[in-house]
Amino acid sequence: MPASDPTVPAAACSKCGGAVIEGDVCPRCLLDLTLEFPSSGKAEGSWMDAFEEQTASAGGYEIIEELARGGMGVVYRARHRGLNRIVALKMILPQQLRIPSVLERFRSEAKAVAALDHPGILPIYEVGELGGIPFFSMKLAEGGSLAQHAHEWRERPRGAVQLIAQVARAVHHAHERHILHRDLKPGNILLSRDGAPFVTDFGIAKWLDRDSGLTLDLSAMGTPHYIAPEQAAGDSFKLTPSADVYSLGAILYELLAGRPPFNANTPLETLRLVTDSAPPPPRTINPAIPLPVELICLKCLEKDPAARYASAIALAEDLESWLDGGNIATRPAGIPERTRRGSKRSRLPAILGFVLIAASITAAIIVYSRWQRPAPFIATPSGNSIAVLPFEDSSPQKDQEYFCDGISEEVLTALTKIEGLRVVARTSSFAFKGKGVNTTEIGAQLNVAHVLEGNVRREGNRIRITAQLL
Repeated sequence: MPASDPTVPAAACSKCGGAVIEGDVCPRCLLDLTLEFPSSGKAEGSWMDAFEEQTASAGGYEIIEELARGGMGVVYRARHRGLNRIVALKMILPQQLRIPSVLERFRSEAKAVAALDHPGILPIYEVGELGGIPFFSMKLAEGGSLAQHAHEWRERPRGAVQLIAQVARAVHHAHERHILHRDLKPGNILLSRDGAPFVTDFGIAKWLDRDSGLTLDLSAMGTPHYIAPEQAAGDSFKLTPSADVYSLGAILYELLAGRPPFNANTPLETLRLVTDSAPPPPRTINPAIPLPVELICLKCLEKDPAARYASAIALAEDLESWLDGGNIATRPAGIPERTRRGSKRSRLPAILGFVLIAASITAAIIVYSRWQRPAPFIATPSGNSIAVLPFEDSSPQKDQEYFCDGISEEVLTALTKIEGLRVVARTSSFAFKGKGVNTTEIGAQLNVAHVLEGNVRREGNRIRITAQLL
């Protein structure tokens, strides 16, 4: 059989030494390839010399330096001689030219970006082929990639939220034109000198309104840390825009927490975590993250695509609503739901679930037995009524706010099932959170006969929940 036959391992993988079927990288390493490997110096080699020579007479490009390199292609800083314009020039590596899938992905990327026109998507200037080497030139983003600056956002939640909102709007523009990115990650978001983001690298983009053999390519899976569970499972034919919404949430998570939602020692182990485990709430890693922003992150990272934001624009609008001081559309998941999600990892959430259900039932029985008594602190309460205040966090670390709010909501939900009992809505009772208003005044302002308050104290794996009905 000829040595060039693609079914015959021709060499060892340049990354791990494993068997190679196509190109110079094995299938396993293809899972985690990026275009983020730095290099320096002017491009060298006869093939680049030939390229420059052929473009010179046509007023083509002068290669200045190499910017990034991956398993499929390389990106150069170049000057267009005819226009005297500095651009980013992307080309396929010569050793990859014999692989049909690589050529097809390269051409698909050019077609995808050419179909888009949005200030948040890096535009293509020219597509061509010279010296047998396909290329396209793009706007040069002088600020580098978001991956290079990710550490700068951990203490700037508002800036991170604003940036991801801009990216989400650009991604929505692609979705409106039936293009799914499938490989959104910090390395594929470039920045201008003033920090404006550009989405780039549509190399494994999927056209939602047409079939493509690229969906079966192992290397078209995306980067493990940022892909949705359904994409990690290989369901490429079933992918929807919610897969990109998941990736946007994973990027926001990393900017705020300083690490991706899932980060194992190997790509395959990371993929297993993506499909089987719930991400730790980012506030457990960085308590400075605002609670609404954490809720937005976790909604994006739901395992069920239907439980995420319906679109990238819906995500952008929720982020912008928080920036403007408004309410967000999402809310904490109920305690039973969070218990179900975490049941594979620990028995503690299940125990907590039973504790909270018991607390809810107990509170309901107490209220039911007392609802016809007049409240001592209000003259004319409005019938049989109660307000559930957000439970306070009395833990030494003060890191249980998310859990405290969840308890309050579960109790409130249980009480609403009692016939004839008026329960004040969450938005009204939670409005007093952190305001320092005493219980008597809250009862008077909400015109209720009863007020339920409580606190949570956690030390290690022990949790103490105290509730008081007034």
